[in-house]
Amino acid sequence: MGSFPPDTAELLALLDRVQRAGSLAQALALLLEGALAPLGVARALAAEVRRGAVRGVAGTGWDEETVRGFSVPLSAGFHPAVRAALGGEPAEWRGEEVLPGLGRGVVLPVPGREEVAVVLLVDPGARKPDDFAALAGTLRLVGPALERLGELDELRRSSGAMERQRQLLTAIVNALPDPVLVTDAGNHILLENARAKALLTSGEGDSEGRRRAVEINNLLLSSFLTRAGEPATGARELNLVDPSEGGDLLFEVLATPFPEALVGEGATVSVLRDVTDLKRAATELEQQFKRMRQAEVKSRRERDRLNLILENVGDPILVTDEDSNIILTNHQAERLFEASADSPGQQEVRTNDTRFSSFISDFALSPDASRVEQLMLVDPDTHREIPVEVVSGKILNERGEMTAVVSIVHDLTKAVENERLALELTALNEGLEDRVAAATGELEERNRQLEWQSRELERAYRLKSEFLASMSHELRTPINALLGYTSLMRDQIYGDISKRQGEALDRMFAASQHLLELVNDVLDLAKIEAGKMPVHLEQVDVTALIQELSATVEPMVRQKQLEYRVELAPDLPVLETDRTKVKQVLLNLLSNAVKFTHEGEIRVAARPAPGGDGAEVEVGDTGIGIDPESLENIWEDFRQVDQSSTREYGGTGLGLSITRKLLDLLGGSVRVESELGEGSVFTVSLPLRGREVKVEAGAPADGE
Repeated sequence: MGSFPPDTAELLALLDRVQRAGSLAQALALLLEGALAPLGVARALAAEVRRGAVRGVAGTGWDEETVRGFSVPLSAGFHPAVRAALGGEPAEWRGEEVLPGLGRGVVLPVPGREEVAVVLLVDPGARKPDDFAALAGTLRLVGPALERLGELDELRRSSGAMERQRQLLTAIVNALPDPVLVTDAGNHILLENARAKALLTSGEGDSEGRRRAVEINNLLLSSFLTRAGEPATGARELNLVDPSEGGDLLFEVLATPFPEALVGEGATVSVLRDVTDLKRAATELEQQFKRMRQAEVKSRRERDRLNLILENVGDPILVTDEDSNIILTNHQAERLFEASADSPGQQEVRTNDTRFSSFISDFALSPDASRVEQLMLVDPDTHREIPVEVVSGKILNERGEMTAVVSIVHDLTKAVENERLALELTALNEGLEDRVAAATGELEERNRQLEWQSRELERAYRLKSEFLASMSHELRTPINALLGYTSLMRDQIYGDISKRQGEALDRMFAASQHLLELVNDVLDLAKIEAGKMPVHLEQVDVTALIQELSATVEPMVRQKQLEYRVELAPDLPVLETDRTKVKQVLLNLLSNAVKFTHEGEIRVAARPAPGGDGAEVEVGDTGIGIDPESLENIWEDFRQVDQSSTREYGGTGLGLSITRKLLDLLGGSVRVESELGEGSVFTVSLPLRGREVKVEAGAPADGE
């Protein structure tokens, strides 16, 4: 453009170039070149109103730094650039350097909207300000284009700022240590930060374990969101898996609704606060608190126990500080060292305190850790002096300095009295050793006599048993002869006898039989005690033996009108034992049952032993029974339940004793169950095979 004012073609060409400019700065540069250069303007600056100031955008005659550095705040209303931008009218200035090296100039506004105001600061050079009035038409033509380019620049600046802000916000969210994610109404993840991706997203190069952990986390999160229902503002806990280390993670979920205008209805933003360490710390704190409470309870219990011990210790206990002042006592010590204002024992308490304080002061100054010393104190109640032994020990701090002294006061009154009594006892016991020696000698002599007498008694008892055992033939022969001759006379072998003579012979025969039974019992006992009772083993059928015994006792049972019952198991074993001894045992028990039963029944039962190693035979009755206190006495020799001289039942009292001894020889046993007035049950246990016993040669045979 070489002339001014420019023609229509030049204006259209300028307008076309301005409209095709990419930015406001390019358009203003074209405007300066096409509109001001023909006027001979060497220096000019285009500015726009932006961010509360008139700021330089393009220029000619000044460097880029000067152009971009031009800025005048809109609050400076006196400045010509502000007046032109806000008033829309040209302005000029003189005498002030608005631009470097420019003391006068003209400001031309470009018509347009106020918020996109553009001004040209022109160096008029040799021209007058009125010479620039012809530019008004050109500026009106390019104004809309400049306005559009200003809006476009502003939009670009806003977009760039928003992008930078978005990047900044994204960086901030990704920098958060807590997972953050946005989910829609269907619980699908719309957005997530880097921490959430690390927990919920896996890549192709990830290990199988990491992919498995991510799958588990997605399942756990989906389940959690499904259970959560409507978004809540409260915090809830969610357990996930650490994909890197495989450990458990605990999150506190804070969920809030997301604006519907951004991602749609029902969206939720959730922040997962990692509270794993917090939970662990809380658990540890809770455990520490429990331990502290337990320690507190234990300490309180120990304190109470210590106080209880101190209060129940019989000796006075005192604790004094480093200045020998008493700071703690038990009840016993209070009686000796503390007194109320109206107490009658104040003088004694002061005396005790003086003596004790003197001892503690001396002990505190010494290097000893403990000390034992005897003192004389005064009893405030009885006003008498009492000897005591004080045992004191120092309590030291971590620096080895004494902080307190614990003292225990032992009353030596009894010890002193005992010592006095010991001296008296020593004086009284002078010569006691001689008396003891004499008494000991006499006692030894008596012991020797007792030993000799014991041996003689044992020898006499043995001789008695041996005598009775060896005299069995001599004792039984006369009785058997008496029984034989009596039987002959009863059978009238020697001639006829009268009725009265027959009755007398019957009584003689019965008496002789009773006498033989008594002698047999005594002799059997003697032979057993002398070890001369042989045992001959043979096969014994228990069933046949009991049937034989039943035939023997049946007449006696019928005579007393008793019921007799026999119960035999079909699987009774055959025993290898002494048939005669077993028969004698059972006959003794049956005879006793008949003798002591007046009404009811006699019962005999036989069965295999529980272990299958023998047989058991029970003999029961409904007789008089036995007192529980007498159950153990019935097995003694010559012992009957009724020992009085007017007892109803006769006998030697050897039947049960011999029964037990015979069973001992056979390897068996007997036990009894009885109730007074209800009857008795005797149970005999016999082994499958008894013990064979042989006697010395020349000893009388059994039954002689």
